[in-house]
Amino acid sequence: MRKPSLAHIVYNATFPRPRTNDPGSFAAHITRNLVPEVRVETSLFYGSLDCIEAQYPGLDYSYGPHRMRLSRFPWHRRLFRTFNELGLTEDEISDLCRWEGTKSARQRYEAEERVSVQDTTAQSIRAASPLPGPSIEIHYDDFCGPEEEIIETRSNDTIRASRSRASSYQAAMAEPESEDEFSDEEMESCGVALNHRIHAAMAARDRGTDVPLDEDWEQWLKEAGERGTYGEVFHAIRSNQPLSLPYEDTLPHRRALAPTAATLPDAYMISVPDSILPSPALPATSNASGAAR
Repeated sequence: MRKPSLAHIVYNATFPRPRTNDPGSFAAHITRNLVPEVRVETSLFYGSLDCIEAQYPGLDYSYGPHRMRLSRFPWHRRLFRTFNELGLTEDEISDLCRWEGTKSARQRYEAEERVSVQDTTAQSIRAASPLPGPSIEIHYDDFCGPEEEIIETRSNDTIRASRSRASSYQAAMAEPESEDEFSDEEMESCGVALNHRIHAAMAARDRGTDVPLDEDWEQWLKEAGERGTYGEVFHAIRSNQPLSLPYEDTLPHRRALAPTAATLPDAYMISVPDSILPSPALPATSNASGAAR
């Protein structure tokens, strides 16, 4: 059995089910459909046919720019699609495409006339500039410190990493601890100042002077008695629960009067209201050990 020719294979792929008005062979397809499209393309691209290149355009059906020019026409677009589906090589395409205006026609003319026809296709188009290599640059603005390092990669990428990132995070997490230490000192100073005031008032009473221990404290106790909330206050203090009274911002704090517990009546065992502290910005609790000193 004889192997079918390349032209027959391309024709069967182009016309799998030929109709009555389709060409009967690949040669008829060239004459009826392909050559007229080549002439139209030559006229549109070169204008007049007074130059040698316009007469022998030398269209290469495996060359990208020439394919782009001819793909505007339906039969050439269909032909190129058939070439791609069959996977034809450049040599096979060059052996098949030997009609008017193709590369083979120009080569025959150059061999006969011993001249070289210049191809001006894509002559005014410069080569594309090479694309720069991939690059990346990362800045850790929130964590950059004196110990940051720069990592160079093969593609000239620059990655800036900070070794102090973890240490900065730990330092940020350690800030509340330092605040707690300062608050202890402030609480101690509040307790000492309060005890000095109460001791001074007790000393004045021992000398026979009728002075209140603390006017703000006694006023708060008086208001608590008028509201009838003594029981709730004592229960909340003994059970170490927060007091839910209308004046929560002025509720006493229990540890402030610990040093004078033996000399005060039971009613004074509650704590100290915020309003009698030296500075309202300081925490309301105090250090009993500091007050004892």
